[in-house]
Amino acid sequence: MSDSSTLKGRRVLVVGASAGIGQAFARSAAAAGAELCVSARRLDRLEELVEELGTGHAVPADVTDPEACTSLVSRAVEHLGGLDLVLYTAGNGVLTPLDRADADAWRLAHEINVVGPAMVAQAAVPHMTEAGFIGFLSSESVHEFRWGMGTYAASKAALDVSIHYWRNERPDRRFSRIVIGATQPTEFGQQFDVEMLTEALDRWSGAGIPMTFMPTPEVGQQLAELMGVVLAHPEIDLPDLYLDARLA
Repeated sequence: MSDSSTLKGRRVLVVGASAGIGQAFARSAAAAGAELCVSARRLDRLEELVEELGTGHAVPADVTDPEACTSLVSRAVEHLGGLDLVLYTAGNGVLTPLDRADADAWRLAHEINVVGPAMVAQAAVPHMTEAGFIGFLSSESVHEFRWGMGTYAASKAALDVSIHYWRNERPDRRFSRIVIGATQPTEFGQQFDVEMLTEALDRWSGAGIPMTFMPTPEVGQQLAELMGVVLAHPEIDLPDLYLDARLA
């Protein structure tokens, strides 16, 4: 039995838990008493996290493989007995203007940011309670032009449309678009070319985009607290959530 307005006793699957916001959320969910499954490609990272938390189950999976997405959900259900919450935090993006973006950049962004979430959700829905909730991390870059981030933003826009369709085709479950502003530290952007990143930051600043960031641990904690409230009130929907850094 779960405590009201917390994740205690809730059966939670976090996809993309090896680093960044997914890992921070998993830590806060575990601290709140959630029954947890964590997933990502890197098993060693997941095992380290489970050992650190002293609870949970590590289920490695590559979300670019549809069969792996289905297997991931099946194993999570075996461990937890069902699902109350799925949070999809895995993401991929490259920094390059569109006239230099190759097909691989487009393909990988859509495999991880669009197809992966769809396959996980498809597998998870039959195992979720009516009060269950699936949250997908989207990005402010969809509506806030950031030079060099076109392939990433386009994939997140496709994700946003898919969430809209999930909500309309399966109104018996809750699906939420969680728009995330700039957050640090994360592994997103670690592979960006330094010279191109310098140019991008200059262009973003010149376009008036604030260079402010949310602390990753606080984003994870706030999401865990909010998800606890959402699950405690199944009669209320939360189609959109937007987290962003306060201006200085």
